Amino acid sequence: MGYRVEYETPGQVPKKEKRVVMLTAVFLVLFLLLVNLFWPQGAVLLRELALPGDAAITAAALEDLAADLGNGLEISDALESFCRKVIHEAEPGSD
Repeated sequence: MGYRVEYETPGQVPKKEKRVVMLTAVFLVLFLLLVNLFWPQGAVLLRELALPGDAAITAAALEDLAADLGNGLEISDALESFCRKVIHEAEPGSD
């Protein structure tokens, strides 16, 4: 009778968990596609839930976030900038 010990490097994700994450992502994308095709009002509701407040402001801040990350800005600094833009625009009288 023998025993087998397998060591994993820290931070390594097992194959089974990778498969679960990939399947979840695929089903989420499929769900969103089907909702968008067959239930347009549901797509609007999901968008409002994901982007509360003024969606145009949040979408513009997300574009800036993507540009900042693409330009090599650190994630923490880019997220801080994103949050500041969304919060600043949400304050009353920030026109």
